[in-house]
Amino acid sequence: MDEIVNSVVKPELFKEFYSTAMTRNERWNNLEAPSDQLFTWDDKSTYIQLPPFFKGITKEVPVPADVKDAHCLCLFGDSVTTDHISPAGNIAKSSVAAKFLIDNGVEPKMFNSYGARRGNYLVMARGTFANVRIVNKMVDKVGPITTHIPSGEVMTIYEAAEKYMAAGQ
Repeated sequence: MDEIVNSVVKPELFKEFYSTAMTRNERWNNLEAPSDQLFTWDDKSTYIQLPPFFKGITKEVPVPADVKDAHCLCLFGDSVTTDHISPAGNIAKSSVAAKFLIDNGVEPKMFNSYGARRGNYLVMARGTFANVRIVNKMVDKVGPITTHIPSGEVMTIYEAAEKYMAAGQ
C-alpha cells in the first residue's frame, strides 16, 4: 500500500496546487475589503455588532453593587441547557428577534439562524430563552414567555427584561 501511495503522491502535486492558493479564486480576489488595522464596525449589520459590554472594560474588576428591587424573570426546572438559554436554531417568524430583523430590513426568508447571527448581541438578546421547548414555570407554557411581576402581564422574556431595565430593576 505504501508503495502505491509513494508512487502516486508526490511533493510536486502539493507544491503545484498550493502555489496558486492565494490567486486562483478570481471571485475571492476581487472582493473589496478594508485595509484598516482594526475591524470597521457597521452599525447597520444584522450579523455582527460591537457589544456595549466591551466598551470601557478594564483589567480591574469593579466591586459588585447590591441587588435591589429585583424580580424573578424566569423559573426553570431541570434539564435546561445552553441551547435553551442561547439557541442556535432557526429564528421563529413570530419572535422578538424576527421583529427586530424585519424592522431592520431583513426579509423572513433571510432570517437564517441564531447560530449564524450569534455575532450580533441585539439579535441574541432577543433570542435568549427563545428555544421552542422551554417552559418557564412562572407561566407554565411552552415558549420564551414570562410574567412581569409588578404588572402581572404575560409577555416575552425579552420584553419583561426591557421593562425591568427601564424601571431600573
